[in-house]
Amino acid sequence: MYEPITQERLDNYIDKVRELDYLLRQKEAIKERIGSLSGIDYSKIKVSSGNGNKVSEQERYVMALQKINTSIDEIRALVIPEHEIIKTQIARVKKWNYRKVLILRYLEKWKWSEITEEFFGFEPDFEEQKYEKYKDTIMYWNKRALEELDKVSSKPYIRREHQLAFNLED
Repeated sequence: MYEPITQERLDNYIDKVRELDYLLRQKEAIKERIGSLSGIDYSKIKVSSGNGNKVSEQERYVMALQKINTSIDEIRALVIPEHEIIKTQIARVKKWNYRKVLILRYLEKWKWSEITEEFFGFEPDFEEQKYEKYKDTIMYWNKRALEELDKVSSKPYIRREHQLAFNLED
């Protein structure tokens, strides 16, 4: 069993995670608006549903929340298993710095500047070289890490829970 991880697949994963984050922020905003509403004033309600029924502001927010919750559930159903697959494949990359760059960038969603500071923040010339030498190094590591990830993830592997346990002490 193997799961090839390409740059396109990582980008799709990141897009889905960003969409999920956006929906979660929208959900919180709607919940705040609902909390700030008081009673329903039916005299101010305009016809806003397609069948001619009057819909209050609270009901519109509830319908919007239902729609957002459905979308959140659908995206989570895709993102959670994909996260585990990507994490497993990244763990197969041999060099620790390549693994760390991939994890920070694609799983933890760090910015390039944050990754650069994580690796080289304590170097004496960091402030002068952070946009030249150190960022170039991080970008090179990322490029090589993606190549390594693609190569490693193209080979079959057996998940740990499916491996047979041998007791060699007997």
